[in-house]
Amino acid sequence: MTTTTLDRLRDHTGRFSMLAIDQRESLRQMLTAGASTPVGDADLVAFKQLVVQTLAGHASAVLVDRQYGGPAAAASTRPVILAADLLSQSVPGGPVNVAELDEDVTPEFAREFGAAALKMLVPWAPDGRDRAIDLSARFMDLCRRAGLPGVVEGVVRPDDIASWTDGDRNAALVTAARDFATTAPDLYKAEVPSYGVESPEEISAVARAITGSVDCPWVVLSSGVTAARFPDAVRACVAGGAQGFLAGRAIWADATTSADPRGFLEGESTRRLRGLAAAEQA
Repeated sequence: MTTTTLDRLRDHTGRFSMLAIDQRESLRQMLTAGASTPVGDADLVAFKQLVVQTLAGHASAVLVDRQYGGPAAAASTRPVILAADLLSQSVPGGPVNVAELDEDVTPEFAREFGAAALKMLVPWAPDGRDRAIDLSARFMDLCRRAGLPGVVEGVVRPDDIASWTDGDRNAALVTAARDFATTAPDLYKAEVPSYGVESPEEISAVARAITGSVDCPWVVLSSGVTAARFPDAVRACVAGGAQGFLAGRAIWADATTSADPRGFLEGESTRRLRGLAAAEQA
């Protein structure tokens, strides 16, 4: 994969300031919480399209899914990253901890979709390292056959994570990055150390360890971090070597329960996205 191809996803400063709106059933749950009527597929499609129409101009790239994200992709003024994962939860309402490669995302489909890159979320756990590496490798094989950059999103998802300390999880973030590096992703996407609650120095230290574990650029995601803490977390991770963010919930999640979703996206979400891009440069 050439650097030039991956550079399509960067902003004018050379950083990645990317918007994620590839959530599927988790988005349905969010929309349901603020709805007075059942939320159908058309509601997911409409919300994704609204997010992209409102915010894509402030991002360097946009991540969408094939199931509900087609109209959003068509509305994007920025390069589109296509999710190639099928995600589920082993516990209803719990975190996404099961993933498989979407067999409908073929090289031909990706080209027809207009994808500039592909993305795969891969759950990682100490007792499932080989499975995680195998899934990432199969995804990167798809990317190479499609001639597109591959974004591997490694998320630490052991069944007993509730009993883990932040130190345990931070160490796992580094080990997971090292494992996924063996599959040669073009861009790696990692969770924020300590959920963004520790000091910037401690977060940056873990970020430096992740930087030293991968042979490609990496960015942070926002899941698990509050919107208020995420800008400082991005700043700390960039200080440790991250090259930006690929974030969704911290930017637009509150719009799902707003009485005026469009107004929220045009106002607060736009300010958040611009602020994150500025945090990269601080």
